[in-house]
Amino acid sequence: MAYEKKISVIVPVYNAKQYIQGCVKSVLKQTHTDFELILIDDGSEDGSKEFCEKLCTADRRIRFICQKHGGASSARNTGINAAKGKYLFFLDSDDIIHPQLLEALYKLQEKNHTAIASVDFYYAQRGKFRKPKGWKIEKQYMKKGFYLASAKARDPVLFAHSKTRLNTIGGKMILCESVKGVRFDEELTHGEDTRFLYQLIYDGADVSVLQRKWYYYRKTESGSSMAYSAESCRSRYKVHRHICDCAIKDGKVSEAVCAEWFLLCELILWREMGRKNQDFELEKYAETIIKTEKKREIFSKIDWCRKIIFYLGCVYYPLYKVIADIVSWYHENLDIPSEFRHNGQYTGQTKFNNH
Repeated sequence: MAYEKKISVIVPVYNAKQYIQGCVKSVLKQTHTDFELILIDDGSEDGSKEFCEKLCTADRRIRFICQKHGGASSARNTGINAAKGKYLFFLDSDDIIHPQLLEALYKLQEKNHTAIASVDFYYAQRGKFRKPKGWKIEKQYMKKGFYLASAKARDPVLFAHSKTRLNTIGGKMILCESVKGVRFDEELTHGEDTRFLYQLIYDGADVSVLQRKWYYYRKTESGSSMAYSAESCRSRYKVHRHICDCAIKDGKVSEAVCAEWFLLCELILWREMGRKNQDFELEKYAETIIKTEKKREIFSKIDWCRKIIFYLGCVYYPLYKVIADIVSWYHENLDIPSEFRHNGQYTGQTKFNNH
């Protein structure tokens, strides 16, 4: 198949007038210039639509699509369907990227023949963009990339590892050919990007990882509060359950146990957030699911140490939180085991099963 562009940058826009100019500017400053930038306005009500229309006059590579409000998944699916590039790059409208990011991920993709390329995040609070220290043009960045086979990348620990960022769509470059049978689930309000990426990897997509904090991710207070509602947690539970069930179906017991453990930790957090915010619907939902999970066969396979921590979380959250923070810090600072990755060029071929 012949592609008109090497990269299609897909940006869903919803009430993002305050940040969209900086986002677009960071794309137009890329050292890799063979791309199209697709802005999908998802029914904005703050003037973002009109602002995007003006941006289109600044550069012929910018395309603008307007649709009724359907959510981020709907906008991204629209972008995928409209894309003309060999690779798709996903960027949120309030985020910014390093000027070499498209070049680096593209070269990693072409070198390793992978379906997905990922980069680490630079986290910042919402506000005026401040150039992070170390954001400079580099010549040796390719030495900081490595390859993960799909069988390793789907491991729950590596999938959510701080070095891989495979559970969120921002900063991912994906081979267009690999998404033919996969789309974002528009019925999910949260976790849809995790579900999308996991499905690609489950179907055989290998991964290239660039060890650079070249994706500037803005944290928002509204996003944090929305993450802990009964509706959002129901959506995220479906995603967790899907990942665990896939491992069970494939007979990968250790993966299933790990996925179940991550889910249990989430449930404890959700119940605590329900209590803290006096959201009784969320608290009751979390308690109900906790009871359900304890009856599953996979729960019986969790080791006694984790079970003690889990039951501690059920009865005394403050002490559990201390232990959870220590474990979280450990995983955040843990390097990818050498046996799971390969530096240098991968000589195999990317696989897609798309079932």
